[in-house]
Amino acid sequence: MTASPPRAARLRAPSWRDPRLLVGLVLVLGSVLVGARTVEAAQRTTPVWAAVAPLAVGQVVDAEDLRVVEVRLDPGIAGAYVPASTPPAADWVAVRPLAAGELLPRSGVGTGTELSVRPVSVPQSSVPAGVAVGVQVDVWVTWGREADAGSAPRAEPLLTGAEVSAVTGAAGSLGARRSTEVQVLVPQERLPDVLAALAAAEALILVPVPGTGGAGA
Repeated sequence: MTASPPRAARLRAPSWRDPRLLVGLVLVLGSVLVGARTVEAAQRTTPVWAAVAPLAVGQVVDAEDLRVVEVRLDPGIAGAYVPASTPPAADWVAVRPLAAGELLPRSGVGTGTELSVRPVSVPQSSVPAGVAVGVQVDVWVTWGREADAGSAPRAEPLLTGAEVSAVTGAAGSLGARRSTEVQVLVPQERLPDVLAALAAAEALILVPVPGTGGAGA
């Protein structure tokens, strides 16, 4: 007598009560939610202030100097920039050079009392090429021939890497330009030396530092 072959097991549709089905549904729904939140976060933008034009150290910053831009910022760094919901304060000045289009960092604006430099006007009969707002210059002091010693004129370095914050021309008769005032930012601890040189020296000469330009290049 031969044994009967075993019956093939029939495949049954999984019941909604099957734990494996429930786990699979939870994983699918979780993936969909995570993906949706990722896309939403990637598309979320934050309105912040940005500089319209270059701003030099010490320059007053008001609403006309700023524009609102929508940017995507990582939550970890979003707090480093000034949101557009914060109106410019009346006493804001740039405490570091800001380039055109640069997002306005909280560390880039402050009050005048926070500046470690002060603007000093240096008369120039001839402004070297390249001297403009935002450019760094070395300041040299020149002394004329001393009658007593009969020594030759000499030049000495007075200040290095001072930033130019303004350049203004003074017109003479018939509109002819007599001189130009170049405003440089002098560290407060060097103010006595620079002011003394302005009063006693024959001239202060500005020499632009190659490769600089900051906000005004």
